[in-house]
Amino acid sequence: MKLTALSFENYKAFSKRESIEVRPLTILIGRNNAGKSAISRLPLLIARALSDRAESPFEFKFNGMDFGASFLDLIHNRVPHGSVGIGATFTDDDGKTTQLWGSVQYFNEYKLQLVSRFFLRKMNDSAITLSWIGREPLKEGELYCVEETEQKCRVSFQGFFPQFIQPIEENQALTLSLEKGLMDIRLNNTLLAKATKNMTYLGYFRQQPQRLYNFPSRILHNVGFNGVNAPELLGDDFLRNKGIVLEAVSEWISHYLGGWKLDIDEQGEMFSLIMRNPDNPSVAVNLVDVGTGIAQVLPIIVQRQFEAITGQTGNLEIVEQPELHLHPDAHGNLADLYVEAIKQSDARFIIETHSEIFLLRIRRWIAEKKLEPNQVIIYWINDDPNSGERIQTIHIQKDGEVDKWPKGIFSEDFEEVRAIRKAQKDFWQ
Repeated sequence: MKLTALSFENYKAFSKRESIEVRPLTILIGRNNAGKSAISRLPLLIARALSDRAESPFEFKFNGMDFGASFLDLIHNRVPHGSVGIGATFTDDDGKTTQLWGSVQYFNEYKLQLVSRFFLRKMNDSAITLSWIGREPLKEGELYCVEETEQKCRVSFQGFFPQFIQPIEENQALTLSLEKGLMDIRLNNTLLAKATKNMTYLGYFRQQPQRLYNFPSRILHNVGFNGVNAPELLGDDFLRNKGIVLEAVSEWISHYLGGWKLDIDEQGEMFSLIMRNPDNPSVAVNLVDVGTGIAQVLPIIVQRQFEAITGQTGNLEIVEQPELHLHPDAHGNLADLYVEAIKQSDARFIIETHSEIFLLRIRRWIAEKKLEPNQVIIYWINDDPNSGERIQTIHIQKDGEVDKWPKGIFSEDFEEVRAIRKAQKDFWQ
C-alpha cells in the first residue's frame, strides 16, 4: 500500500482545502516562504499521527522534526481556537484506495487538541464518520456521533485513530456493529501505519560532517533524519560489505564533483571520511575541510546508491533542495539519480527544488522516452494568497513540454538579459 494523495485545510499557509497527488516523482516549486516545505513535510506529520507512539492527534516536535513552537503554528493565521484538517489517500497493489480525513480542533485556553471529525472509507466499502458533538472539551471530550447511524457514542483516540468506541445507549446490535467497525478501523490503522513507516527526510540543511565517527555496532538501512546516519552507513558498509556502497558513492562524487574520491580512513574503533586525490593517493583531506557542497549532497548520494545496490527501498523519500550548495552543472546529474531509482524500483519521492536545470533534466528524460509522463507531477506553490489558485498543477507531456507554465517561473535570467540589453542600448546612445 502506498501514499498516493495528500489533502489539507487551514494548514500553515493554506486556508482553503487543497489536494495534491503523490506520484513516483512529485516536484514542488515556488518562491521562498510560499508553503512548499509545509506540503513536503506533511507525510511525516501524518505518519506520526498514525503510529503507536503518537501521544496527541498532531505532534509538532518529534524525531528531530519541528513544525512549530506550538499547535498554533500549524493553524492558518495562528487562530487561537482554530482547527486543522489533514487527509491522505492510500492505494494498494490492486488499485483499491483507502481515504482518510481528520480535523483537529484546538482549545487555546486548555492547550488541548481534540479530533473534531474523523472519516475513513475503503474502496467498495462503507465509510465511518465520527463527529464530536460535545460542548465542553474537558467534560465531553469523548462524546461523538457516528454520522452513518446517527448514534451517540464515547470515543477515545490514540493520535489520529479511534482506539475505543462505546455506545452511550445500551443496544446489543449497535454495540456489535461498533465493535466490528472498530476492528476494521484498527486493521486499517495498522495497514496505513505500515504504509507511512520508513520514510526518509532530508531537509535543506543536511547533517554537518565530523572529523571522527565510531564504527556502528548495528546494521543501518537508511541515512536517517537529515542524513545523520550517512557516515555510519558507509562505515557499516566498509566493515561488513567490502565497501561496495562506499565505492559507488566515491565514483559518483569523483565523476561529477571535481575528480577526488571519497574514502574511509580506519583508526581503530573509529574512522574518518576523507577526500583522496586519485593522482596522488597519499594526499587526503578530511571531509570537514572540503567545500560545503559535497558534505550537503553526501546523504543524498549515499541513500540513492545504497538502495540501488541493496534493493532496500523505503516507502517515501522527502528531499528539500537537493541541489543546495552545488554548482548548476551537477543539478541534472542529481535528477538522474531519482529517475534511475524510479525505473529500477517502486521508490517514491517528494522533491522541493529551486533548480531549473533539475526540472529540465526530468523533461528531457520524458522526451527521450526514458521516463513516463504519468510518473511525474509538478506543483507550483503560488506565494500570492489572493491569486485564487494557491497550488497549480503542471504536467509534463510526452515530448517534454509542459501543459502550462505559470507566469514568472524561472524568468529571472530573461529579465536580467533584457535589462543588460537596455543598458547597452542606452550607453551607445
